[in-house]
Amino acid sequence: MPKQPLVSIIIPTFNRAHIIGETLDSIIEQTYPNWECIVVDDGSTDHTDQLLANYCEQDSRIQYHHRPKNRLKGGNTCRNYGYELSKGELINWFDSDDLYLPDALKTISSAFETGTDVVISPMARFDGETKHYLGVNTIEKAPLIPAYLVGEVAFYTDGPTWKRRFLAQQDLLFDEGLPIIQDWDFNLRMLYQHPNITFLKKAQINYRVHNQSLQKQLSKLDLMLIAEDFKTRFKHLDLLAQHYPEGVPVLKQFILERRKHFVKLAYMRQDDSRFVLAKDLVDSQKVRRDYIGVIKTFLGMWSYKCFGRGYWFFR
Repeated sequence: MPKQPLVSIIIPTFNRAHIIGETLDSIIEQTYPNWECIVVDDGSTDHTDQLLANYCEQDSRIQYHHRPKNRLKGGNTCRNYGYELSKGELINWFDSDDLYLPDALKTISSAFETGTDVVISPMARFDGETKHYLGVNTIEKAPLIPAYLVGEVAFYTDGPTWKRRFLAQQDLLFDEGLPIIQDWDFNLRMLYQHPNITFLKKAQINYRVHNQSLQKQLSKLDLMLIAEDFKTRFKHLDLLAQHYPEGVPVLKQFILERRKHFVKLAYMRQDDSRFVLAKDLVDSQKVRRDYIGVIKTFLGMWSYKCFGRGYWFFR
């Protein structure tokens, strides 16, 4: 591999004109010069066009494209399309509101050795409004796949920088049919292929946490989002059966606990979604023949109705 391989940074964006400039500035300020930045617009209606025109004029390494109209709307389509346009030997998909540290690309590219398929960096999380530091995500734990399944480990989209050679061997990159937990799905499918991983010790990226983050949206108990969340996780039960069978019971238990979490949250708030979520939990417990669990769920529902509490039954 060349001493300074071309790094392709691929950024999907939608109505982020107010914030993507910070991201692009962090790329332009890199001490590592050999990069290309491919921004793919998913149909923005703000002034992203004008802003990106200015950046493209300022630095020829920045490209601005629009998602083809004949392709499905969504961030994953933009990520795949950006990859198709890219020329780099190293690929980093990046979010349009996150920030590189100045030496990030230099540090990441130098960590690649012969046979390395991916270099994964931790990310320093910060509150998008207050700018307060929120800690660093965990990227390494053994065994890795079970830890990733249950959220003990997370790479997000930005953390991994991939060797193109490895990506070119995959049948599917980002699943364009998924509206949420897209990075969870993608990273797990790549892990199933046993990549040779190098983990960095220090964060090279600042990851912005904001009010529109998925976990905050799920906490609002949007039934459609919750259904999509479970749909994607059930998809991985089939994939695990093929690639990592010992992960199947781990994910099944995680899905059950996640159902309990949403039911408990809905009853605590007396949200209208509580009946649908409780029914889904009971149905899943019946499938597992967990009849004690069914009884506990009904007792929890009764306890909340009569006394306004019943946390214990959803443990």
